[in-house]
Amino acid sequence: MSNTQVDAARTTRWMVGVDGSQDAAVALRWAAGMAAASSSEIVPVCAWNVPLPTFALAGRRAIDVDRAGLRATAEVGAAQSIDAASDSDSEEVLIGELLTVEGHPSDVLLDLTGAGTTVVTGRRGIGQIRRRVLGSVSRDLATHCEGPVVIVPAGWDRRPCRTIVVGFDGSEHAQAALAWALANAPEDATVRALIAIDVVPWLQPELVLERHSDYVEEERARIAAAIDAVDPDQRAERVVVLHGPRQALAEAMDEADLIVVGPRGIGAVSRTMLGSVTTWILEAALCPIAVVPR
Repeated sequence: MSNTQVDAARTTRWMVGVDGSQDAAVALRWAAGMAAASSSEIVPVCAWNVPLPTFALAGRRAIDVDRAGLRATAEVGAAQSIDAASDSDSEEVLIGELLTVEGHPSDVLLDLTGAGTTVVTGRRGIGQIRRRVLGSVSRDLATHCEGPVVIVPAGWDRRPCRTIVVGFDGSEHAQAALAWALANAPEDATVRALIAIDVVPWLQPELVLERHSDYVEEERARIAAAIDAVDPDQRAERVVVLHGPRQALAEAMDEADLIVVGPRGIGAVSRTMLGSVTTWILEAALCPIAVVPR
């Protein structure tokens, strides 16, 4: 992998949305561990705004909106997340000064993306929406963010990031995902490029190789060339499975400490939609998921 690509993909600042929820504390604790491994900066971000009903009422009547009070309330919640993330019996968690910005959480975090920045959020909690599925802010970030976004599920154990699995299909998004994983992996972590070649879903792999060997070899060669363009030194392990990407990632999830994917794969027609596999894994994954656009 060229030094230029590594430098471009390396995170120097982790921006973490905090709102007082346990999900935010878990996300902050995860980001602190990654930041410590790379000596990078971690910044908790508190977004606050005037609730729509209050804003609408203030527009019709001569009342003052207590903006200072709204900001203070949001900062109290953010401090709770920071305290919860720092309350650990293990290594010290080093967290930077709280950044407070007026605006909707999605808009605030999207505006903070840029070169060298990775945005981190809990799967639910920010924006006062808690559901069993992906929260609205998490979905907005994964869909529209122009830089890497990490979604951390609730209850994720505080443990070192030892195994990073990258879903790799040969697309430019997959190449960006692999570059980010290699650039930000802790020194003792294993990066594994998971290559899913889906030929005939209902056939056993042995029969697929027997009946469709030419196609399988063509796909292997195509994807290997795409990996070599990013990782010529073969730092990443390469694992080929004859399954669909969803099944391949589901099986890899048990061992993974972090899964890295692109927002969409080959054949994407719109940047306003997440790919089906990315949407599924964001909602189902038991470990943190990084979504890295090209």
